[in-house]
Amino acid sequence: MNYCKHLKKKKNKPYCNMLKKEVTSNQCRECIHKEYKIRINKNAQKNKKSVQNVKINSKFAQKSQKMQFKSKKMAKLERNRFSVFTTDLEHCYLCGRKKEELHEIYAGRNRINSMKYGFVLPLCHECHSQNQNNSLFNEFWHKSGQIYWEFNIGSRNEFLTIFRRNYLD
Repeated sequence: MNYCKHLKKKKNKPYCNMLKKEVTSNQCRECIHKEYKIRINKNAQKNKKSVQNVKINSKFAQKSQKMQFKSKKMAKLERNRFSVFTTDLEHCYLCGRKKEELHEIYAGRNRINSMKYGFVLPLCHECHSQNQNNSLFNEFWHKSGQIYWEFNIGSRNEFLTIFRRNYLD
């Protein structure tokens, strides 16, 4: 949750340095002087401060979120993605148009494992948005990925320890 940079604790109660008084959470939420801290990647901007204060209109204050940055390991995995299902990562696997997105077959907690073992499909934006939440599409590719794993990489038990689910039963 984001907090206003003016909000402090004084005697275990919220205190606004801008208004110079104790406030309730509703008063803080509706304040017109609200400012948030947003983190900036230190490597991207070496000469600037690591924290920049940004004024946000109180209407949009609840929707604002802290910026998240990827670790070096995650960024490297995303740059070096490959697919065990196709060698052409430049065109959509389903329709043949130019690829715009790479779809990891196993999502959520297994997204990193999908990138690591090549369970990735190049898709155009239309195909990706149509099939990303399609249960039949996902079920087919989950099974295909597990079959590929069992024939080329390792055993079913190894698949279960890494991906924590058996898609073939």
